[in-house]
Amino acid sequence: MRPLQHVFRRFALAPTFTAIALMTLALGIGANTAIFSVVNGVLIKPLPFPHSQDLVSIWHSAPGLSGVIGDLDCSPAMYFTYREENQTFQEFGLWSIRGGTITGVGDPEELRAIMVTDGVLEAVGVQPAVGRWFSRADDTPGAPDTVMLTYGYWQRAFGGDKSVVGRTLNIDSKPRAVIGIMPQDFRFLNNDAELLLPQQFDRNKVFLGEFSYQGVARLKPGATLQQANTDVGRMLGMWLKAWPAPPGFERALFENARLAPDVKP
Repeated sequence: MRPLQHVFRRFALAPTFTAIALMTLALGIGANTAIFSVVNGVLIKPLPFPHSQDLVSIWHSAPGLSGVIGDLDCSPAMYFTYREENQTFQEFGLWSIRGGTITGVGDPEELRAIMVTDGVLEAVGVQPAVGRWFSRADDTPGAPDTVMLTYGYWQRAFGGDKSVVGRTLNIDSKPRAVIGIMPQDFRFLNNDAELLLPQQFDRNKVFLGEFSYQGVARLKPGATLQQANTDVGRMLGMWLKAWPAPPGFERALFENARLAPDVKP
């Protein structure tokens, strides 16, 4: 009871901290829901990825907010820091789920999409059945807009016609070039989706917050989970110094949260 009283006393003395803690709380609940999805998709259904024992999820704890939130996801700023500074990841990327409306292919239809940065598909190691993966160029702001199709949607909407690669589809009123089709047995954990879209982060506009993206990495040969956690702990110090706080907030809020690595198999 005493720790909770201490937390609420801090909230009363620091309304700005209260606001960010409450926002983070909402994200923490989302993270715990996502953990269940991972458990269901990994433990109940074996991962359909090559050498899946080398795959890890990137989470964080926040001892400074103990009793307020659970695990934290990754942020866009972490994507750049971890991608460029890590010593234990062979591949690394962030992903999330969103919806999108496709038009021009029969009646307008609301579809489920997996948003991925460069590194996610490479980490899971499933090659496209037709075409190519996203590249780092695809997730660069200002690059031509692209899309990949899952096998089921390709069959349902296009009858398995390979010439769809290279065609343009309108997704949320934005034309996107089809660059690839994932194989029939591809399944991203327990997420059913029809589309894969590149997640584009503008590094000139990201900041320390927004922990709303899930991280996945493939460990380098010989790297251990303990080494990966040590590596992420090292990079958290770099991340904290390299990026600005969100508008209206102070860097001290993130320093006081005392983020720590929690890399999970």
